[in-house]
Amino acid sequence: PAAAKINDGGFYYNVSAGGASPSGKNKDGGLRSYGSMTYAGLKSMIYAGLTPKDPRVKAALDWIQKNYTVENNPGMGDNGLYYYYQLFAKALDTAELKQVTDSKGQKHDWRNELASHLFKVQQENGSWVNSKSNRWFEGDPNLVTAYTLLALKNCETTPAAD
Repeated sequence: PAAAKINDGGFYYNVSAGGASPSGKNKDGGLRSYGSMTYAGLKSMIYAGLTPKDPRVKAALDWIQKNYTVENNPGMGDNGLYYYYQLFAKALDTAELKQVTDSKGQKHDWRNELASHLFKVQQENGSWVNSKSNRWFEGDPNLVTAYTLLALKNCETTPAAD
């Protein structure tokens, strides 16, 4: 019922029937979609064999285009930011997208943008930590560094075969 109130192509997480999305509700009472769950949803649909022609995949990709950013977890701000980065990279790599065109028509080389951003925020000791939010244990550099290394792995490009 909450998803039908929004129908924006995005995803949210709800721990139980009647629960709440961590990103809250919209003005119509539906639960708001947010970045990390939308990328997880896209990845899951691809793993389930859905193609880019499927309207659900198209809707998720539309949401991603409208909310594209490497600055925050759309709908959640700094909460779950590095988990978002890991899902962002894995989903876009799985979708075999080289670029994402945002809502303004600007094309983004997501691999380069994400890797550049992550190297910019790396700690002096080589780790990463979410210094703006401890939610979901992202104040732990061990966890956040693991998320970041997984994201960076998906930022690598595979050389073309001869």
